[in-house]
Amino acid sequence: MLHIDLKYIMMVSHRFDRFKRKDDYLFNFRCPICGDSSTKKSKARGYLYKKKNDMFYKCHNCGAGKTFGGLLEGTDPMLHKQYVLERYKAGVTAPRANTEPDFSGMFSQPEFGRESLIDQLMDRVDKIYEQCELSDSNHIAVDYCKKRKIPKEKWDRLYHIEDISKIHQLAPKYKDRITTNEPRLAIPFFSRTGKLTGLTLRDYGNNPLRYIMVKINEESPTIFGLDCISNDTPVKIVEGPLDSLFLDNCIAAAGSSFNKIQDLGLDNPIIIVDNEPRNKAICKILHNKIKEGHRVVIWPDSVTEKDINDMVIGNLDVEEIINYNTFQNLEAELKFRTWRKC
Repeated sequence: MLHIDLKYIMMVSHRFDRFKRKDDYLFNFRCPICGDSSTKKSKARGYLYKKKNDMFYKCHNCGAGKTFGGLLEGTDPMLHKQYVLERYKAGVTAPRANTEPDFSGMFSQPEFGRESLIDQLMDRVDKIYEQCELSDSNHIAVDYCKKRKIPKEKWDRLYHIEDISKIHQLAPKYKDRITTNEPRLAIPFFSRTGKLTGLTLRDYGNNPLRYIMVKINEESPTIFGLDCISNDTPVKIVEGPLDSLFLDNCIAAAGSSFNKIQDLGLDNPIIIVDNEPRNKAICKILHNKIKEGHRVVIWPDSVTEKDINDMVIGNLDVEEIINYNTFQNLEAELKFRTWRKC
């Protein structure tokens, strides 16, 4: 019975690194069999999913496939005995542990073939970096990420597109809207289930139009990082996608209003706006979130940088600053009155 499988999945979830619930019957974590990537700790290619009335496991790195019961037995033998007994009492026998699941039709391409949607048009920055290391050469995307001090373990979430006019191959409505052939940094947005919903194209230089938003799905919120967060710890919410890459368990409101965050069902998130106390719009957003009872970050006077990326470039420990300057309710209101300058 599915409810028994789901119960034991949650009971053993703490044993799975980077465990995330992506949908009602879809779970993602680092493969406990092969260990996933030894060099990229953010990689998580193990999936638990529903097939008929049972849950199965598949790793998209080593190819391991088995029932949830088989995975549980290898992870926690004592808990597996309880699981088998509970299924027996319910009149259900578990499928054989080494049953090779049938994956045909299980996963749609946007969910598990998301790279194939964009690899035809652009190159992932971490792959470009590997090529540069081998050929002892430079690349504008790699140079940009180094200059901004973006953590290398996050480069696999960024892409370089050489000619942005070709973006219409992903979204035909932009064929007559984006006509310049300039290169840009592409930052893709995915839903919680890994479906590509949009991109923002970041200029490498001083173009007044720094960002170009491309929507693949008009109904999906333009929120960056939904596919990478876990509800096990508080989710941080910042404004810019690049800023979110410097923080653990963080998403970026990007082109969406902070008001849409409440629709995500996040448990007590932490709201982090830019350090611009003279910006009336930012002050209004922050004050509204305080009145709604959210936890918010009020930047101390000692921090003069405008955003998180600038703070990182200035060698500040941003996570520590956030930990010591997160407030709620009356305390947040009092801190806000001292911080704002508008």
